[in-house]
Amino acid sequence: MINYRIISRILGTLLFLLALLLASAGVLGLCYGERDYLTFGIPVALSLAGGCLLKTAGRRAENRMSRRDSYLIVTLAWVLFSAIGMLPFLIGGYEDRVAAAFFETMSGLTTTGATVLDNIDTLPPSVLFWRSLTHWFGGMGIVLFTIAVLPAMGMGELKLFSAESTGLKTEKLHPRIATTARWLWGVYMVLTLSCTAAYYVCGMSLFDAVNHAFSTVATGGFSTHQAGLGFYASPLLDYVATAFMFLSSINFTLLYLLLIKGRLREVLRDSELRCFILISFSAIAAVAAVLFFQRGYGAEEAFRQAAFHVVSLQSTTGFVNSDMMQWPPLLWAVMILLMAVGASTGSTTGGIKCVRVLAAWRVVVTEFRHILHPHALAPVRLNAAPLPAAVGRTIFAFFMAYALLVSAGVLLLAALGLPLLEALSVTVSSFSNVGPAFGHTVGPLDSWAALPDAGLWISSFLMLAGRLEIFSLLIIFTPAFWREN
Repeated sequence: MINYRIISRILGTLLFLLALLLASAGVLGLCYGERDYLTFGIPVALSLAGGCLLKTAGRRAENRMSRRDSYLIVTLAWVLFSAIGMLPFLIGGYEDRVAAAFFETMSGLTTTGATVLDNIDTLPPSVLFWRSLTHWFGGMGIVLFTIAVLPAMGMGELKLFSAESTGLKTEKLHPRIATTARWLWGVYMVLTLSCTAAYYVCGMSLFDAVNHAFSTVATGGFSTHQAGLGFYASPLLDYVATAFMFLSSINFTLLYLLLIKGRLREVLRDSELRCFILISFSAIAAVAAVLFFQRGYGAEEAFRQAAFHVVSLQSTTGFVNSDMMQWPPLLWAVMILLMAVGASTGSTTGGIKCVRVLAAWRVVVTEFRHILHPHALAPVRLNAAPLPAAVGRTIFAFFMAYALLVSAGVLLLAALGLPLLEALSVTVSSFSNVGPAFGHTVGPLDSWAALPDAGLWISSFLMLAGRLEIFSLLIIFTPAFWREN
């Protein structure tokens, strides 16, 4: 039976947190001389009022939480945050379509980074900061942040953590999940501060450095300029961004073991990390070779452009500083494939994740061995440990669900009039939380404003499904979820 009171109590707490985040953007606007009090004042008031009502409704909640409760809390939290978080765009007059404003906020929270705005350079600092803050906050997760910074929620913390982070294969850093969450957020903070300092030293203003660091470490992609990092035309910034996008693509547990514990050898033995490095480096070499030999780029520029865009798309950050539609079509296919694969579990990235790709590959190889040697014992292994059959089934189910949702997205967007290439790239970009798309209507350097409202709602759904790794969202649409037993 679903415990609606505990759901109300926790959602009320989360709305108080949302009010604090919105207020911080509003206060920053006042510091910059803005005098539009309603743009953030109304959303803050609604968040506080909603939080009070939900906390009141849940004041007598039993201190128990089922898996169903956790899935419902996580899904409702992301939808509520997007619904209230879109209000500054509507109230301030920066967007007049509800679908577009919701899309922009969902894109920020899920760290997709696709935008419907065509006037980013003219936006006030408060709105620019709010867009970046949605990235940074959503990157590690709404619930994970709450577990880390608020008093203990009780026995449901692990269920909430698992429901929001279904793809995380995080080693238990500490017996208490709240302590694990704090350590992961500590690594996140270190990366953010380091990235901010690096951007500032390389020539960005402090405001731009903070906003771009939020986007980079969260692997989001929002920028304070319409041209993104291309606005600066700085090779040095390209290299800095590439380095931090790469670091943010690594499992944060491994970063903790490396930065805090100094266990380099253990980190380098991780199968997923080696798979991620192999895919990235191979793609960089291939793209650089095509740009050098076919497009006449200089050696340094070919390498820099290849490294920047490969890491940007595989990390699902989505920064773009050149028009990839001018590249050979073969590279479009490579980039879309990298967008689908993504990087590591336990990071802020989206996509299928390298560990699933590696596991699927090893299952295929093992199956060939069984065909040749039917009686041989050849278990599938990851990190020297046998892969449990249940995990194999889950990976197979994930690939099937991914394929079905991508197919459905492509068909729906094509039915709305998008060419097939754009329908595919928009679907993969949304589902993998990347940002750029490939096409002549919604290209790598274009906003998504050309999509009709229906296309924006479809993309928003795909973003949330991708961020919650499909099952946490889709399970609430099954009849069995709502049955009492």
